[in-house]
Amino acid sequence: MLPPSSGPSHQQAKVDALIEWMIDGARSAANAVDIIEGICSRLLDAGVAVDRFGLFIWTLHPNLKGRRFLWKAGEGVDRVDAPSQLFTTAIYTDNPLPHVIERQTTIRRHLEDPNCPEDYIIVGELREQGFTDYLAQPLIYLNGDTHVCTWSCATSGGFSKRDLAILERVRGPLARLTETYMLRLDATYLLSTYVGRNSGAQILEGKVHRGDGGEIEAVILFTDLKGFTRLSNSVSGEALVRLLNDTFDCLAPSVMAHGGEILKFMGDGFFAIFPTSKDRPPEVQIKAAIAAVQQGWSSLTEAEFDHKLGVRTAIHHGRFHYGNIGGGDRLDFTAIGPDVNLTARLVTAATELDCDNVLSEVAAAFLPELCEKVGDVSLKGFGEDQAVWQVHQPQT
Repeated sequence: MLPPSSGPSHQQAKVDALIEWMIDGARSAANAVDIIEGICSRLLDAGVAVDRFGLFIWTLHPNLKGRRFLWKAGEGVDRVDAPSQLFTTAIYTDNPLPHVIERQTTIRRHLEDPNCPEDYIIVGELREQGFTDYLAQPLIYLNGDTHVCTWSCATSGGFSKRDLAILERVRGPLARLTETYMLRLDATYLLSTYVGRNSGAQILEGKVHRGDGGEIEAVILFTDLKGFTRLSNSVSGEALVRLLNDTFDCLAPSVMAHGGEILKFMGDGFFAIFPTSKDRPPEVQIKAAIAAVQQGWSSLTEAEFDHKLGVRTAIHHGRFHYGNIGGGDRLDFTAIGPDVNLTARLVTAATELDCDNVLSEVAAAFLPELCEKVGDVSLKGFGEDQAVWQVHQPQT
């Protein structure tokens, strides 16, 4: 039996197979990196002179502007998340990407050509690295949003007419693949931003109906800014929002760094949970919550901004319903139950007892060597007085 032909028809069949694979959603690939590896390796196998591929996509993320994937032959794929401030620097403004996006047009620079314009930083950089040709293409989504992919080769003579025709043919399916990927990624980012990481994951998994959810056990943390109401009556709304953002920038990252999830921002405070499990028992999660509070307070103390306020916190351990609550078409994925209410009341008790960081008797019982009782208080909605504890104050 004769081996398969390596002629033009056989190479064309490989290109056709690549396009079909992309149109079918690249389903054999598990993630974006695998898809990019699959596209580039298949192009090489089809005889296309590709040595470098870049994919630049914009995201709906509170702290990031976009994501870049960079593939190089023999090196694999590198992924970098780009902060918003990057897009005001020369590395972005003095390169083809903004022009490709604004004009929705392809830009090519044949780097070997003595008349090649030196109008972009990337031209000189790629030439120094031994590349001979560069192509930047717009990836246009169905709603008109435009993202960018770039191709480079190191072959003498640059891209052939065949190469350019194939890369243009790949552009449409690549735009659809990218759009599908970004729709899910942006949904994940937005849900995590507005309802929390674990809540967002459950919503994406299909828990979108009233009552979806269940009972969970967790350490509960409530925070509240001291003196906020008084200050809010004396500064502008813009200044107040800036203060809250600056303060939460100090407090929120420490909660997430210690495994907590912020479920809701409530005016001048927030409500977070540290779910417990066999591997993360209550005493571990209570320590995590305490460490998060201490780290957040340290960050707030070191920060420099106007109208800095103190913080009160309350920690409790209990069970509650974690899921969808609401009416009509408006739902909230949150936690509700007596243990949540008790934690909220403890913040008020901290004010009465002139304490900044308190724990319930239930939480303190897991770490008796770290805690001391500071008093008993009557909590609204709870019949008997409740003991209030705090972490031992350091000796002075």
